[in-house]
Amino acid sequence: MANQRSSIALSDEEVLDYIVGSKTLIMGTINHDGWPHLVPMWFSMIDGLAHMHTYKTSQKVKNIERDDRGSALIEDGTQYNQLRGVFMRGRYQVVDDQELCYRIGVANSAKYMGAEEDVVADMVRAQVRKRFALIFQPEKISSWDHRRIG
Repeated sequence: MANQRSSIALSDEEVLDYIVGSKTLIMGTINHDGWPHLVPMWFSMIDGLAHMHTYKTSQKVKNIERDDRGSALIEDGTQYNQLRGVFMRGRYQVVDDQELCYRIGVANSAKYMGAEEDVVADMVRAQVRKRFALIFQPEKISSWDHRRIG
């Protein structure tokens, strides 16, 4: 008989579907003093990885430049028997690439506002001028769906 942990885990396909359909990723990096630094981030999946953009001078960028290890959490549910989530640990990459930031901005505009690129292009170009792209590469993934508990 399988243990309960394995019975509530999501398949790889379910993990990807869940992440793609989710709105907020809790980004964890390691602060200068060793304590976790957690922030909610809007993100889009591009080439199978979570992509975000943020200001070049942000604390999360400083943290990643010092130590690229981090985590990402996506979860939902308000009662125990409804809890679902995906926890990933891995490494963040900071990329100074305006075209990638633009691509992320357009993807986020479509995801969060339902906006077409031609409508948001100028706004996104202006917004990403002072931003870096962040890419999360997971190394270990854990998932759960308590709706599967009998």
